[in-house]
Amino acid sequence: MIELLRKLYRGKPLTAVEVRTAFEQIMTGATNPVQLGAFLALMSSRQPTVEELVGAAEAMRQFVVPVKASTDVIDTCGAGGAGSRLFNVSTTAAIVAAACGVTVAKHGNMAVTSRSGSADVLRELGVNISAPVELQERCLREIRIAFCYAPQHHPAMKHVVDARKALGFPTIFNLMGPLTNPAGARRQLVGVPSVELVPLVAAALHRLGAQRAMVACGRDSAASPMCELSTSGPTVMCLLESDEIKNVTLNPADVGLELTASGEMEINSPAESAALIRRVLAGEKGPARDMVLLNTAAALWVGKAIKALPQGITRAAQAIDSGRAAAVLEQLGQITNSTAAAP
Repeated sequence: MIELLRKLYRGKPLTAVEVRTAFEQIMTGATNPVQLGAFLALMSSRQPTVEELVGAAEAMRQFVVPVKASTDVIDTCGAGGAGSRLFNVSTTAAIVAAACGVTVAKHGNMAVTSRSGSADVLRELGVNISAPVELQERCLREIRIAFCYAPQHHPAMKHVVDARKALGFPTIFNLMGPLTNPAGARRQLVGVPSVELVPLVAAALHRLGAQRAMVACGRDSAASPMCELSTSGPTVMCLLESDEIKNVTLNPADVGLELTASGEMEINSPAESAALIRRVLAGEKGPARDMVLLNTAAALWVGKAIKALPQGITRAAQAIDSGRAAAVLEQLGQITNSTAAAP
């Protein structure tokens, strides 16, 4: 670790093997707190390289508590770190996507930089976020969606909790959620907090074996970044398909949606986010619904359920207006709060 710290201090990037070695030490508690804090701070002083992202993900995947899922499972886990004030768009999109027939192992955690993390809002919505793996697998079988609570599936992360809190700024661990899905999802919709990270995360997913992915960074009404596809401004994306990565910039009008003010979708707490999600799933029209429709369409594209985003927007609207999406959320709460993992 000392040699790696010296290399980072000199401004040199690490190889995938070096980062994997460092993370293996970190995940087993073999690194003292001072070295850990220095390592994370030095890594956060610049954008990570693809090699560094791959090495960190490979190490973390060795320690994950897995969930059994079908090979077509997707994830809509974002990286966070943008300080978002929006309601939980990707979590809502995951629910609607499941109602459209796509299996979703939603990886997530409590809020760190945003006002409401996926775990925070799902708990407000009545979901047992700490449901055992057996119930998560039952959810995937019966309703096509499960929530994989990060601390439950990455127990080795206990060695970095205090350091991350003490540092108070995003670290490379913020990018690990989308790269370490417990169900081994190889089809992913990933929101990142800067346009610079879009091609890096896409390349890392490719190196790690992803089959199909969309990595996106949108802009809100004030031109600030958001970890979602945006209806308030342009979205910069990388599409990974058939071992090819394409760079795309998407505007709301490109898919038939109106440009909306992001301020109408901002919340101050998980309770406010949960209330807005319930209104969207009840069929309320407005900016929040449009954001959910667009991001659900992206999830359906990742899941190979559609060929083009406009088609996905139509399917997402049907899932909401028919009541299927609201029913999926209700069932998710019922199953995760039960005691039986049905065969």
